[in-house]
Amino acid sequence: MIGKSSPGFPVWVLLCTLGMAQGASSEEPYTLSKHSGPVRSVAYSPDGIRIVSGSSDGTLKVWDAGNHWVIKTAVQGGHILSLAYSPRQKRISAGSSDGIIRIWDPDSGLYRSLIGHRGTVNSLAYSPEGGRLLSGSDDRTLKVWDAHSGRELATFTGHRGYVLAVAFRPDGNRIVSGAVDGTLKIWDAAGGGALMTLEGHEDYVRSVAYSPDGSRIVSGSDDKTLKVWDGESGEILKTLYGHEGYVRFVAYSPEGTRIISGSDDRTIKVWDAQTGQALTTLHGHEDRVYSLAYSPDGTRLVSGSADTTVKIWNVSSIESGLPE
Repeated sequence: MIGKSSPGFPVWVLLCTLGMAQGASSEEPYTLSKHSGPVRSVAYSPDGIRIVSGSSDGTLKVWDAGNHWVIKTAVQGGHILSLAYSPRQKRISAGSSDGIIRIWDPDSGLYRSLIGHRGTVNSLAYSPEGGRLLSGSDDRTLKVWDAHSGRELATFTGHRGYVLAVAFRPDGNRIVSGAVDGTLKIWDAAGGGALMTLEGHEDYVRSVAYSPDGSRIVSGSDDKTLKVWDGESGEILKTLYGHEGYVRFVAYSPEGTRIISGSDDRTIKVWDAQTGQALTTLHGHEDRVYSLAYSPDGTRLVSGSADTTVKIWNVSSIESGLPE
């Protein structure tokens, strides 16, 4: 179901406020602290100029990535659990605990609401060309939507628990999902049943991501590990150990040479994608790390945490062999 407005009377508020960032040296991250609840999701705009953050406080904030001001704030119903920035348009999709996906235009406000899930929307991802939006929900389904019209294109069923993570393969033809049932599933993006079920984790699968070339998948789990899988055969290639808490988020760097992970142990780890070696551990958050995103040029990381802050990290100097 689609519409031009949604329950909760979302409001798009213009803010241009100084003094939002703390920390200015290359050795420590910038800290952006205007949310009043845990920051559950973060993303960079495709041009790297803006950062968006979504929080359990019910707000979405757009930040200037250079001067760290809050540009705009969207107030909407429900806790925001997931965000995705369109790769082709200046639109931001936000998934909430009320089961509604709201698509925002940063310049004009609410663009569209997508209603169809019957539970919290935990994860969102745009297809590479930006024409489709993928969602995963507590209702145990994945849905693919037409990102322009808002029409529901397909629904995928098969997981035996909440769907916590979804991602498109870079060519847009395959989808990977992770769920409370401890499995990953690979799907044909056009619809139908699961092509493959990947088993190996011993607890919830919280996050999944394809490598930029689509040949590998990385997953993060409550079993405190990351696993790297062959994207075609589903074989486990590596298991990465080092976190002392649930692994909440994983992603590849834009060039595919690094993997990043955020955990309940309050740290962010950067790994060599080829060897699985932990290159460095970033400390600074005071509570679990929910979400991470690389800047398009791969020199910065943005993180969102239960400590209510967003942090921006300079990772341009991280090289293989640096001490953890």
